[in-house]
Amino acid sequence: MKITKYTAIAAVAALTCFGAFAQDFDDFGDFGDIGGGTSSAASNAVSISGEAKLEARGYLDTDSSRDGINRENGIKDINTKANPAAKLNFKYSGATVEAEVNLKFDRSSLGNYKEDILDEVLVRGIFMDSALTVEAGKMRTIWGKGDRLHVIDNFNADDYSDFIVPLYKDRRIAVPMLKTSYAIPRNNMVLEAIWAPGMEADRFATDGRWTPAKVNALKETVTGIVAGQYDEATLKAEEMAILSEANRYNSDAAALYPDTNSLKYNQAGLRLTGTFGNVDLGLSYYYGHYKQVSVNLEKFAMGKLVGKSVLPDFDRKQTFGLEAATIFWKLNLRGELCYNLTADTDGTNPWVHNNSIQWLGGFDIDLPVSNINVNIQETGTYILNSSKVKNGDAMVGRYGIMGLNLKEHDVDYDGKDRYTTNHLVINITDSWKNGKIEPEVTALWSIERGDLAVMPKVNYKPNQDITFTLSGLIMYAKDENSEFAEWSGKGNGSLNNSYIGCGVKCKF
Repeated sequence: MKITKYTAIAAVAALTCFGAFAQDFDDFGDFGDIGGGTSSAASNAVSISGEAKLEARGYLDTDSSRDGINRENGIKDINTKANPAAKLNFKYSGATVEAEVNLKFDRSSLGNYKEDILDEVLVRGIFMDSALTVEAGKMRTIWGKGDRLHVIDNFNADDYSDFIVPLYKDRRIAVPMLKTSYAIPRNNMVLEAIWAPGMEADRFATDGRWTPAKVNALKETVTGIVAGQYDEATLKAEEMAILSEANRYNSDAAALYPDTNSLKYNQAGLRLTGTFGNVDLGLSYYYGHYKQVSVNLEKFAMGKLVGKSVLPDFDRKQTFGLEAATIFWKLNLRGELCYNLTADTDGTNPWVHNNSIQWLGGFDIDLPVSNINVNIQETGTYILNSSKVKNGDAMVGRYGIMGLNLKEHDVDYDGKDRYTTNHLVINITDSWKNGKIEPEVTALWSIERGDLAVMPKVNYKPNQDITFTLSGLIMYAKDENSEFAEWSGKGNGSLNNSYIGCGVKCKF
């Protein structure tokens, strides 16, 4: 995949600034130093930091079709994988200008997504006695009061090529954008405005064990359709069903889907935050697209009649968000609520997502035992006008009685008619020996679908520069209609892709 012109422009701008800044001093400051004093070299400093890490995993596959603990040789057949990675960060801090360049080297950035080597690059101008900040570059921005979970955060897509194992921010895909922030001298209010000239789609693995089960079939079939190997008359029902799975998975954006680095897919948003009493509040508005594709089979059929290929596309949406955080007793409370407005406000277009409501609510508390912190959050989605999806009304209204045979191709269709989705996430951390040993466990439960993922971890830090980690993942899918069934086999208690891991990370 080629580096986009927007990324290249941002990189050139930032590196040009770095070249100009380098002339202002003779040597580098200390690592982490952002300057001080009155001299030019002290007040304009470049800091360099980074990390190198290695993680190894042994997968406890219980499916007899895979190498794993149920095979003839048991432990000897456990599949192992090692993932080396490194980051290198440069940061310049001046009186009115700051700049950052962050480089990332891992299996993904050195493989299919070479543009990710330039992970983030930005230039930040500070004006009006620090009241106004203007940032431009390839970057991530996070909106919302949730703790590593959000429902109003829309500008950056997610990278699921390693499932949900990486932290939230590390999963987000940086995009070129322009961001301004203005501090209003009342109630700690800040007004943010963001514009991005394009977007990235959610990523899923297209090979290896983290490839969702239907992605390979989707890729093969859609590729064949686009190449003209199938026509409307010979397209089988099962192939139509596989095609509709493009509503859920983005398998090969470069070949199969529209180029989202264009103004058609631009994004914009406003956010106003402030403190009122002991409550931090925020209002936000987002104008952009869903990050996973939808397939309009009607346009596909009409395209075939006139000899024109029609690719999957991304539904336009507007998100109106509300966020809040406060302290009550010993609880740190947080919440987010949003309304997603699409072109299908009445639920009668089966090829466009219905409007929906999403929410997040939770708290964390420090317990009077050791250094234990318990963090509990619940997120949910409710699809409006879901009865028209469930009963096939949207299809019948468009295609008559024959539409009943097509209702499973509605972009919002669920095989078990579940149009409310709730996830409960619990994170428990502790710290021993003055922070040298940090045990942690995170559990995610999909309430309606019965999925469960448990991720235990222990960090050992003999000093502040190096960390040894022992980790794991236990993933359970209740049945083949579960969310995790795509990664964990056919459900029914399979532990495919559960693993035990160990790693080491050095920071400098």
